[in-house]
Amino acid sequence: MPRLSDPRITKGHAASFLVRLYLQEPEFLSEFRQLRQNHAELLAKVLVTQVEFLVKCREVLSIEKYQKMVRALYQLPVTRRSIPTLPENLTRQLEQMKQMYVKLEPYFHDLEQLASRWKLKASWAGPMLYLYHIHDCLRAAGVPDAIDVPLEQLDLLYPWPPPVSPLEIKVSAWAFVFYGRKQIQVEIAKKLKDYEARLKTVGLKEKPSALENHAKWWFEHYAKGKPYRELAQQFSGTEEETIKRKVWEFSKLVGIRNR
Repeated sequence: MPRLSDPRITKGHAASFLVRLYLQEPEFLSEFRQLRQNHAELLAKVLVTQVEFLVKCREVLSIEKYQKMVRALYQLPVTRRSIPTLPENLTRQLEQMKQMYVKLEPYFHDLEQLASRWKLKASWAGPMLYLYHIHDCLRAAGVPDAIDVPLEQLDLLYPWPPPVSPLEIKVSAWAFVFYGRKQIQVEIAKKLKDYEARLKTVGLKEKPSALENHAKWWFEHYAKGKPYRELAQQFSGTEEETIKRKVWEFSKLVGIRNR
């Protein structure tokens, strides 16, 4: 069965596919790296401060308050109303971090201008490029690209609360005596199917399978200026009108202004 996806997560995946294509374009990557170099010292300080801050928050805050803090940081600038009560030392560190972000405003502006020149006219373009910069820094420091997250900790993965409460399944030890493992697996499968159906009723949909292709078509058309007829020849087996429609739908999905 296909995986499900929240519409916000689908949009994030689509935007990520597109940004990766930009970062594989030598000319764009050169300009991006130059901007980073212009602000390298301050960017490094901000990253270190933010990582230290979140580590300390995780040590002293409950899971609920920590999630609230993470969500607040996704919506900078952070205001006192949007964050939980913090110990004095963390409050000072948060104020320090906010001041650093103010100093980085020229960098964020430059990122937005870079994206706009390359036809990537979306409100998320600058922040997404900044996140990829953070990713590069963490990878250079030895942080792995991917980590295995236990099922019971996935609620912490995104800055939004899950759409419904977690599914809890309890299996008595006597079930192995009364039913056996095969029948237990059948009963669990039924519960999973019912839970998946419930998720679909609150807005989760099957994850689109062709987003990467649509991102590629969009990039080739808008960033590289290739007409749809040429794309239909390049990607044999796909009609010109289909590519045109999917490029339009992709722009709408990720919120790009094409004019």
